[in-house]
Amino acid sequence: MARYLIVGHITRDILPKGFRYGGAVLYAGLTARRLGFDTYAVTSSAEKDLEELFPELKFFHFPSAQTTVFENIEGPKGRRQRVLAVADPIPVKQLPPTWRRADLVHIAPVLNEISPSEVSLFETNFLVSNPQGWFRQIDAEGKVIRHWPDLSGVPRFKAVVLSEEDIGAQGEIIEDLQKISEILVITKGAKGALLYERGKKTFFKASPIKAKDSLGAGDILAAAFFGALYAQKAPREALRFAMCLARLSVTREGLASIPTREEISSCF
Repeated sequence: MARYLIVGHITRDILPKGFRYGGAVLYAGLTARRLGFDTYAVTSSAEKDLEELFPELKFFHFPSAQTTVFENIEGPKGRRQRVLAVADPIPVKQLPPTWRRADLVHIAPVLNEISPSEVSLFETNFLVSNPQGWFRQIDAEGKVIRHWPDLSGVPRFKAVVLSEEDIGAQGEIIEDLQKISEILVITKGAKGALLYERGKKTFFKASPIKAKDSLGAGDILAAAFFGALYAQKAPREALRFAMCLARLSVTREGLASIPTREEISSCF
């Protein structure tokens, strides 16, 4: 069984009556596990007993005084985010060497908890990322604002997935992302997704569906896309598969949106 390592903050996402756990490390990590990978997660938080809460994953957990907390506010212009707490950065250099190696390494920051310069500390022949957290900063009021990171020292990725919401419509950023990745996907919400491969751009239209909760859908799409690529599916086939799972995911809320094995079989 191939080893899938994902790195990023687990989060608490505020709801009107409490919170639910989130973060790409969970949405993407649990999706990878359902795809059949032996999945390991590296995170930093104030949570206890993560492996009891999420027994499908194996954790290397760096204790922190607090967990990263997001408040997500949906509006007519899309989702707005406010950060109420931030966990400590993930000290990659303190990871045992065996934890830095995996068949597939997925870098999944939500708020700069791993810097681009630290990615080279991981050992793999299949490096992928949905680096949304590199494109975020927090303003004085705790609101998440867009940020353009310096990607000059980042090793080349096999594939990168980001949303149009993460990066905006800046052509220069698209060019920079293509320089650090063999394959690039820019998701466009309910509209579909763009695939950049070998200098070509292809648009994939999404099938309409009544969405209940889109939070985490991009992370699910990313893990499904990366997993299919690792299984040697062609990029177009891998993206169609990933979009199929993401489409089904938005019909459910929270971590219940993680695809079932039956859905995975139906989308392949």
